[in-house]
Amino acid sequence: MIPSNDETLDLLCEEKLKLVQKKEGYRFSIDAILLANFVILKKNERLLDIGTGCGIIPVYMTKKGCGNEMVGVEIQGQLFETALKNKALNNCDNVRFLMGDIGSLAGGLKRRPFHVVLSNPPYTKAKTGRKSPGDSRRIARYESYLDLNMLLSSSSALLFKKGRLYVIYPSKRLGEVIDSARANRLEPKRLRFIHPRENEPSNLFLAEFIKEGGIGTTVEPPLYIYKNGYYTEEVEGYYLLRN
Repeated sequence: MIPSNDETLDLLCEEKLKLVQKKEGYRFSIDAILLANFVILKKNERLLDIGTGCGIIPVYMTKKGCGNEMVGVEIQGQLFETALKNKALNNCDNVRFLMGDIGSLAGGLKRRPFHVVLSNPPYTKAKTGRKSPGDSRRIARYESYLDLNMLLSSSSALLFKKGRLYVIYPSKRLGEVIDSARANRLEPKRLRFIHPRENEPSNLFLAEFIKEGGIGTTVEPPLYIYKNGYYTEEVEGYYLLRN
């Protein structure tokens, strides 16, 4: 596939993963890769990715060997079209993409609940943070169309009982995320704090919630991104598709 003039074709994971992205607008970040490697997906489980962007997480997980049925939902038309290209480019027949906001699609999706829901959401509140230029990056970054409560309520409604939700959020929002999750019958079971480097404070966290799960949370060892100017061995392994 030859990308159009406004697109790039990126070869990742030792060229095992090919990704078309727009030159301008939203482009995926390492957050998606970190989240994908935190997810536990068991055989025959169905997965829903809310705010799939260019389809990076379902495509990446498929390349890691997950042949599960996966559905990605994306509100932005250009990103949706890009996700379709990436599905075809990487032969991901197990992946399906839907265009629209999760609120309007939830009714149809509820007919077949999911075992796993994940989201690398827009996690900056609409009136805070550094402004992102362009509509695509603004929608992907700010909670204008998908705020925390909408994400958690929709996820809870679309999960089987004991189904699992996986998210990544700024560490400063931990208390807010847990409070809202519990209000939507989602109990935190695993937490992992992300640090740019050792001896630097955490800026992000990964969380697993279980719908109607029992009380009890495991805090996993911290995840460090860089060491001596390079990715740590663990993060480097993510880009080599090590399981």
